[in-house]
Formats: sequence, structure tokens, C-alpha cells
Amino acid sequence: MKKNKILPILLSAAMLFTACGNNTADNKDGAKEETAKAESFKATEAGHNGDIEATVNFEGDKIASIDLVHNETEGLGDEAADKIVKEIVDKQSINVDTVSGATVTSTALIEAVKAAIEESGRDLKLYEKESDEANKETETKDYDVVVVGGGGAGFAAAISAKEAGANVVLVEKLGQVGGNTLISGGEYAAPVNELQEKEGIEDSKELYAQDIEKAGGKKELIEVLADKATEDAYWLRDDIGVEWLDSLMFFGGHSVKRSLIPKNHTGNELISKYKTKAEELGIDVLTNTDVKEILTKDGKVSGVRAESEDKDLTINAKSVVLASGGFGANAEMCYENDNEVDEHVLSTNSPGATGDGIVMAEALGADTVDMDKIQLYPICDVETGKLLYVGDTRLVGGALLVNKEGKRFVEELDTRRAISMGIKEQTDHVGYLIWDEKSNEKTGTMKSNPEEAESLYERGLLYKADTIEELADHFEIDKEALLETVNNFNENSKKEQDPEFNLRMLGWTIDEGPYYMLKAGPAVHHTMGGLAINPEAEVQTKDGKSIEGLYAAGEVTGGIHGSNRLGSVAMADITVFGRIAGENAAEHAKN
Repeated sequence: MKKNKILPILLSAAMLFTACGNNTADNKDGAKEETAKAESFKATEAGHNGDIEATVNFEGDKIASIDLVHNETEGLGDEAADKIVKEIVDKQSINVDTVSGATVTSTALIEAVKAAIEESGRDLKLYEKESDEANKETETKDYDVVVVGGGGAGFAAAISAKEAGANVVLVEKLGQVGGNTLISGGEYAAPVNELQEKEGIEDSKELYAQDIEKAGGKKELIEVLADKATEDAYWLRDDIGVEWLDSLMFFGGHSVKRSLIPKNHTGNELISKYKTKAEELGIDVLTNTDVKEILTKDGKVSGVRAESEDKDLTINAKSVVLASGGFGANAEMCYENDNEVDEHVLSTNSPGATGDGIVMAEALGADTVDMDKIQLYPICDVETGKLLYVGDTRLVGGALLVNKEGKRFVEELDTRRAISMGIKEQTDHVGYLIWDEKSNEKTGTMKSNPEEAESLYERGLLYKADTIEELADHFEIDKEALLETVNNFNENSKKEQDPEFNLRMLGWTIDEGPYYMLKAGPAVHHTMGGLAINPEAEVQTKDGKSIEGLYAAGEVTGGIHGSNRLGSVAMADITVFGRIAGENAAEHAKN
């Protein structure tokens, strides 16, 4: 973590006078008493998306307020930061818990406040008071349907159940909702959509299903997805208020361009609109509430047992929908199912994706499918695991992937799995992408992802230089070997040849400075395996029976994507089966 930047700030001319000049006032007895000194101190720490600047405003020894400047993720890191600031001010203590799902942001903020207090000259011990440890209360709540998980699938289920007439509660273990949907691009694969018609693109539900089936998913589930994907995209638009842009994206593995793009190219467009809709409908949303067990009575699901910060909670319900996500953030569970996914493979996932729903359902006899099918992404942040959009230069403008020895080791457009495993086998388990200004201008990835690029630059993981030699020096790569690699590629690419790896995109070169290099590593991106469900989203046992009252949707389930999830199909999956799960859960609760 970078060194703190500390700067004392005087709040105003009046405060300057109070702090440095006449510090006394007459009391009723004519004596002098000291007026509380008002002043501010600022400190900066490295957060998840860049620096977090915290200005601590004091009135005497009291923390009056804390002002923040940061670029943390909207709906995730920003909410965590606001929550921690409130707790510090309310408790007058930095001894507060970090927020689940935003640990880096939380820790950076607390450290920045701590540094500001120390710089002010005040005794830090005054602000390290322990929180009161009151005994947890026990509470019981009654609903028709409880939805476990506050991502895209969970909201689709909760809202659909509510609109079907059920009394619904949505429970999220992290301090904020959103899950993987929030941190995704939010693109949605929809066959035969209106934009395709405008562009004259021929598509069909059958072709959509065929594209997905190539990875080996269950035909009966894929057919449901293909049939309902587009109508549910319009449901998101017309009922939830999601804004789709007036253009489409073409993802690998699809036969035609068919993927809708949300406003601002982010899944937060879906989550923010879902939150508004849930509030309008009066759906209770409980955050920081961790479901520990699915309850049953007489062989039927009867609710859940959960724990929050201040209470143990029993939620009675006639139906339970599991939408708790996959297990991509659970390193032990990933390795258990795929030994190639070891400690050298990080995760792009929300920290809430730990497989809890799978484990709880298995305790009731639920079956699982495709648990060994784990999708990796090769170009990710070597410190956080975050998928790097800056690295998309590889896919459009052209970039070479080399190792510490300055040599290529894989085709840059091979499968995500092949590239990821190739990188993992290299020195330090990392790779280095190199490209020039032509590719940079063609792709524009740094212009469209400025905060990501700035964070990478500041941490030395992305470097810009006038010469290739300078890049090699910065990353301590074999200089002569790197120059030879680039020169050989340039000569071959001009001839539309790549005798080493048969790269499928040639004709481009790396010969116009400035030059760029990105240090990257592989990370778990999606877990295709999970709970077995039928087309009605009912969780199945090993003998093919439905567990009465238990439904599931989203990445907690398996069987749809087979061995490889196609880009943008997940958003359709979580919406279609989230809606099916919610509607059927509501119907079951009526009986």
C-alpha cells in the first residue's frame, strides 16, 4: 500500500481564528474556558479503484464529520464507504468492522482516517474504543417467499413473486446488493430482438439454442432460455425500467450479433433499477443477513435460519428461492472441483460467491451438475483478480502476450482456459501484454476505462514508454529476447503468417511508440456447475425428484452452460430462470 499523503486543512477564516488565535470565551462566572478547536486533516490510502481521500473534521477532540473523495464502485464500494464513515462518527471509534464484499475499500478508508487522526497530534487510543458487545436478539419473521441472494437472479425472482401476489423478503449476506451482476458489463443475449430487425440480422430462437448447446448443456433448460430470453429483456425494459442502448454487441461463440447493451455498459443499470422497483413494490430487502440453513417441516421447505449483525433470525416461508450465486470466490471449493484452479488463479467474482446455497441445498439431498466446469478469464488484475477491460486491446487492436523471459507462449486468441493455464505455468504465474499506439487508438480501451487505467498505472501494473527497452526495464523482462520476439512477429505478421502459434488476427505490428505493457494473471470468472433444476426451476434430488418448496436460479444452478458459458448468456439465464423461480414459488405458497 502506498505511503499516506497527509495535509492539514483549516476549515475557514473563522476556524483559523479559533484554532490559532483567541481560544478563550467568558463563562457566566467571568472565568475563561477554552473553545473547542475546529480543524481538519486529510489522508489518502489506496482503495480498490484508486486512492481514497478522507478528510477528518474535528471539533475539539470530537470527530464531527468525515468527507470522502474516491472512485470506488457505484452501489458497492461507495455504499460500504458511507456505512463505515457513519459508524466511525457515531461511535467515535475506528474500531469498526469492514463491510463484507468491500474489504479493500473498507480497510483503506479506516487506515486513511487513522492516519489523519495521528497527523492531527491527537491520541489514537481515544478513537480505538471497543464496540459494545450486546447479546444478540432472536427474531422470527413470516413471509410467503424468501429469496436468498441480492443479485440479478434474486431480484428477478423477488419482484416476479411479489407481482404474482406473494409477500416476499430478499435476504443478502453482504452489506449491499448486486452480486456479480453489479460488477458485470450487463450485456444480455436476446435472439430475434428489435435491434437485429433494424440491422437486418437474421436470427432465431433455434439458432440461439444451438449456439449454447455446443458446450453440452441440458437441452430442456436451454430451450426454455431461448424461448423466453427476448421477452424477459423487454420485461426488464418495460417493467423494471432498464435502458438498453441503441446498438448490439457480438460475443464469441454466437452465430450472429444479438447482445443488448445496458446504459453505461454496466450491470449497475440493472441493479439500480431493480432496487427502485423493489422499493416501489414494498419488498423487504435485508442486507448483512447471512442465511445459514434451509429449514424444513414434514419433508417440505419451511423457511431459513439467518444471522445478522445484531440478531439471529428465523424466517418462516412456504417457498425458498436460492439465488445466492456460484462458488467462484471460494478458492477451496474451486480447487476441490478442479485441481488446476489453484492458489495462482485469483477470482473476478463478487466476494459473496462462495457456494453457500449449493452446500445448504445439498444438506437436503439436492443433486449438483457440472461442478468441475469452471470458466477462467486470462487477463485480470494480479493484485485484486478484477477482470481488466484495458486488456481487450488483445481482442481488437492486437497485442502480444509474453513471459518474464520475453517470449510468447500461447496463441493470444486461444480459448480463455488455454491462455489462463498458459499464463499460470510461466515465471511468477503472470504474463505481460505488449502493444503500441496504433492498437491503443484502434481499441480505445483506456479512454473508455480511465479509472481502471489510472489505478493500474499508479500501481505499476500498466506502463507506458517511448521504447520497448524501457518497458522491459520496468518489468525486469529479458530485454534482448523481447526485442527479438516483437521484431520476428512484426515481420511474420506483415506476411499474414505466425509460424509459432498461428494467431488468427494478423497484419498488425508493434512498431509505433509510445508502447504499452500490462502485467496480468488468470482468475475464475464463472462457475458453470451448481444445483440441478428442472424447467420449472425446482431443485432436484439425485433420484430426479423435486424438493418441495425449494427453487433456484442463476449461477447457483448448473446444467445450462455446459463446459463453457457464452458471453452475455448469463444475464439472460439469471433473468429467465429468476422470473420462473419467483412465479412458481409464489404459486406454491398459495397452495
